[in-house]
Amino acid sequence: MKIFQILPRRMRFSRIRASSVELCVSEWVGGSRFRDQTTVFAEAGSDPLVDVAVHRWQPAERGVSWQTALEIRREAARRGCDLIIVQQHIATAARIARFNSNIPVILSTHNYVERAATTFPRTLRNLLVQQRLRRLGGITLISEATRQDFAENWPGVQIPRAVVSNGFDFSAWQPRAQRDRLILVVGRATEEKGLLEAAQGIATFLADHADWKAALVLSEAERNPAYSQAIRAALSPCAERAELLSGIPYAEVRSLSERSAIAIVPSKWNEPFGRTALEAHAGGAALISSGTGGLREISGESAVYLRSVNGPAIDEALRVLSADEDLRQSLARSGADRVRNLFRISGPSGSTEAVPSICERLDRFCESVVARSHGFPPREEGGSP
Repeated sequence: MKIFQILPRRMRFSRIRASSVELCVSEWVGGSRFRDQTTVFAEAGSDPLVDVAVHRWQPAERGVSWQTALEIRREAARRGCDLIIVQQHIATAARIARFNSNIPVILSTHNYVERAATTFPRTLRNLLVQQRLRRLGGITLISEATRQDFAENWPGVQIPRAVVSNGFDFSAWQPRAQRDRLILVVGRATEEKGLLEAAQGIATFLADHADWKAALVLSEAERNPAYSQAIRAALSPCAERAELLSGIPYAEVRSLSERSAIAIVPSKWNEPFGRTALEAHAGGAALISSGTGGLREISGESAVYLRSVNGPAIDEALRVLSADEDLRQSLARSGADRVRNLFRISGPSGSTEAVPSICERLDRFCESVVARSHGFPPREEGGSP
């Protein structure tokens, strides 16, 4: 089955400064049975994240989805294509479906799908969004939380759907048995991620714990310089033991996860999924989490959940974990085992439970959508494990 994977504009599918969407696509494609038949469409960039066919297009301004759709139609005619998967953008997916009516299009979402408006005249836009969604051959949701939200907000859209989460090739992860007394926080430099509150809690904690250090890894710091500066200011009393990093390669982030004793995911909004929590468990850190949205789907009982997202609550959770090494090790082990069972990207499970891999779920759904487009009975797809 020949598949086109379409990344949003400004995404380059490159090893440097890769976004969570690009990392996710690289893992889905890399572990798929259809890897050798997949072409990733991305803007011009450096070495690709994974060794697959990549079609590079030149950077473009916003509002050119029709150009994208036409180029994909030309490439489909030249290469042949059975299925198109469009990442994240409803309007682009619908335009591509309109210009390629003989090829089914799946919208792959990494966030909550746009909510239906409830007040006039914004309710008129609901008709447009609903029309766009109905053009699609199917939709994947990143978590059970986002699947439920989509079903509640768009009951009139009855297209095939499946939960396809982030996943990892855990063979690439090497958690260290002996952990550094290091607290790790990774996230975008935006208020809803709770990084300022994490910095405030860490600063208070480090003032009383001279044997601990911290590393905060910010992405997109340049887009919110005032917020990034506020984080830096909060850490200033302990700057010699609290490192602020930005724009580092993903391999370095993974290395930090593999040696940090504690990781914090302090999101203030309902996380659609929460890849940073998955990374923390994969690396073997004990996790402190806000538990919002899809975060509890990842961690289950294998995290310390914050009573609220503020500096004092984060300081309190850090004091609990720092004082109890047995608890840290227990949470780290159970979290690592959980994600390796539920979120492995491909291959058999090490558990006695027969949980399909992430790529197996996606491949099955793709086959189902293509079969439906040819008039064959659709295959039933379940939700998240």
